[in-house]
Amino acid sequence: MKKPYLSVLLFLITISVHATTDPNPKNGICASYTASELSITPQDATQHWTFGLTVTDVGGYQPAAQPLVTTHDNAVQFDHDHHFKVEYINDEQGIRQNFIINKPAGALTVRLQVSNGWSAIYQSINGVQFKNKDQQLNYSDLKVLDAKGKQLPAHFTLQQDQVEIAVDDAQATYPVSVTVIAGDMTILNAQTLLRQNQAGARLGTTVAAAGDINRDGFSDILVGAPYYTNGQTQEGAVFVYYGSANGINPNQFTMLERNVANGHFGEVIAGSGDVNGDGYGDVLVGVPYNAGSWTSQDTGYAYLYYGSATGLNTTPEIIRSTRKGDRFGSSVAIIQDLFFDGTNDIMIGAPEGQGYVSVYFGNTRGIKYSLIQQLAISGTIGFGKKVATGGFVDQFRNLLAIVVADNAIYLYRPSGQTIDSAATTVIHAPANSVSFGSAILSGRDINSDIYRDLVVGDKDFGNHAGALYVYSSNSNGFYNTLATTITGSQDSALLGSQLTWNGFANVIASAPREDINGLTNSGRVYVYPSSPSGLTNTTMATIRSDRSWSDLGTSLANAGDIDGDGYTDIIIGAPSYTDTQADEGIAAIFMGSESDLILSRRASRDTPESTVTTKTTATIKTFPNPTSNNLALQFEGLNAGTNTYLQLLDINGAIVKTVQIGKVNKGNQTIDVSTLVPGTYIMIIHNGGNVIKEKIIKQ
Repeated sequence: MKKPYLSVLLFLITISVHATTDPNPKNGICASYTASELSITPQDATQHWTFGLTVTDVGGYQPAAQPLVTTHDNAVQFDHDHHFKVEYINDEQGIRQNFIINKPAGALTVRLQVSNGWSAIYQSINGVQFKNKDQQLNYSDLKVLDAKGKQLPAHFTLQQDQVEIAVDDAQATYPVSVTVIAGDMTILNAQTLLRQNQAGARLGTTVAAAGDINRDGFSDILVGAPYYTNGQTQEGAVFVYYGSANGINPNQFTMLERNVANGHFGEVIAGSGDVNGDGYGDVLVGVPYNAGSWTSQDTGYAYLYYGSATGLNTTPEIIRSTRKGDRFGSSVAIIQDLFFDGTNDIMIGAPEGQGYVSVYFGNTRGIKYSLIQQLAISGTIGFGKKVATGGFVDQFRNLLAIVVADNAIYLYRPSGQTIDSAATTVIHAPANSVSFGSAILSGRDINSDIYRDLVVGDKDFGNHAGALYVYSSNSNGFYNTLATTITGSQDSALLGSQLTWNGFANVIASAPREDINGLTNSGRVYVYPSSPSGLTNTTMATIRSDRSWSDLGTSLANAGDIDGDGYTDIIIGAPSYTDTQADEGIAAIFMGSESDLILSRRASRDTPESTVTTKTTATIKTFPNPTSNNLALQFEGLNAGTNTYLQLLDINGAIVKTVQIGKVNKGNQTIDVSTLVPGTYIMIIHNGGNVIKEKIIKQ
């Protein structure tokens, strides 16, 4: 049943705050309320800060000096002369703030003033951030409903440290209310939490996008639990969860196992590719040792599972190393179709000693019929400890294969029907780097110059505080020049352990050992916004665990579009998380949406509101849609003063096609999509600050 009023809701989530009036131990906060102000202080006695948010004007009315105050259970409500009400609700999610407006005296706005010492930073039309030195609160997910349950358009604007929420109430039925979320987001705010409820299983040690395994138009995901016991002690398992219009059903999955005691199956996983060209996503699991721990006599394996209309086939093709003790399978990747033959390719790292990488070229008969190429660099150490795909990198639409060694990253391009045996680019570790290449991220454009950029993690830099390095590219490929460095602020936090993209080119990075407000090794995930000047050091959002010893962010992945709504979703693993069982582990899925700051937004928080819209006055028509070979576009109302280009992304968020349109206002464009595999794609048209998205179906 819909609420009989319009609601603006403010959540103050997972901010550790000390209780003085209304404690919220679940979120580590405490709030106190007056007629016009919400105050928050940290629960951790070693921290000394206070956040205040004062209500200065609601719908043209100022707060009453003596409002009518009512309380009920965990709620407090202030009625300001029957013009508007401000309600605070203390629950598991945090401190909610509801503004309920009976009838405004003028424009429907809510004006707020941030307390001294705190600054307000623009993030998007749906959110801002409050910051004071190292403390930050996110104020986001703005929603407005009228008395009939209709959602109304609304947005944030800032003037210095004054915050205004403006609502378009032209079609509203009163009373009305405004809803916002503020504070550190925690794992409890995930739309779906995946558990297996087994002590010591360490679910979430690894996570990965699986592509569309059953070809139903929804992205699927993988979650590894390498200490899971199912007949054999700590044999390990990989759980395959399937996307749907309703998201992930945590109770329906396919389990992959190897039935080797202490085999820790699931420590190395990869998906998001179709190796045999049948249109179904396939899954790859690396097994660098047989059981317990590695020995010099071990022969490594990789298990390839093929997708089908009924889900993942649990009988794998097994790829075996021919060399003992090489740690074959320590890293695996299903990489983009290097040769445009309709099949994805496989890379498997064997990093022991000098190390080498085996490349298996996909084909329609299966991997056992593949051509195989080995890459190695004489004199290296640990070559192949990580392998990855780099996406398109230059003006010739060359794809990249990426290999990490101990002190360098090697970038390879295809040459003819193989990979060029000489690396196109070698990026050496910066001075003082410790674990260069702990994570690799490529294939997106951070600085809006249409060329792809490379982000490298160094989790042990600076007394294990961690660091991120950004390398830009031009028309000829990656520069071997460091463009940006972002360093961690806390020793032993391990920033840069994992990296992924959001829906566009914002970088998501994890620090799984960060201590937060007295929670030891809680772990935190940071979202760094892209901008024309490169990666921004100020985070636009964060997610943390709600308890100690969680190691949130040990694994992290762009999950693709799980529910088919056109927005990218994110999965984060916390393998040490204890809920009902010690070290059972957990994986959290955060779903993308139009208002989500973590997902589906390209804008920097410093970008003015007019440049972050996802819909504009421009119109784009596509036909036929669904399409088989050619997609025709008609567009009108574009900004002719700036270049326009479009991108096609698959359901995993990978860019599969880029088309330059140029400086136009209106016109026609035909796109050849004949080489794309059947499935669902998102077309994104970039026209200056305008970003227009359409879903495309390839038959």
